Amino acid sequence: MAQFFDQKDPSESVVLTFDFSLNLATGETLSGSPVVSVTLVSGSDPSPSAILTGNNGIDSTSTKALVGVHAGIDGCEYEVKAVCSTTNSQKVLALGGILPVIAA
Repeated sequence: MAQFFDQKDPSESVVLTFDFSLNLATGETLSGSPVVSVTLVSGSDPSPSAILTGNNGIDSTSTKALVGVHAGIDGCEYEVKAVCSTTNSQKVLALGGILPVIAA
């Protein structure tokens, strides 16, 4: 089930946090950079992936993916999905979240 992020204004730039800690076994951490995709859930936006800023990474605990987003179209909801490799070569994890964009 996808998480729900707080709504953001189209003029804001924010960092979304995807917490993978519950899916990591003891001693496992995230590795590399998250692969991020965006799908439009509702509204009309011909280029939903344009909300990504390219500032994606892993936090200092190596248990959370950080994804930068900006802009977006007022009234749209976007599903942002982060896929991360782990220190376990046989384990890749994915989390998604719904981001509503509403003008203040």
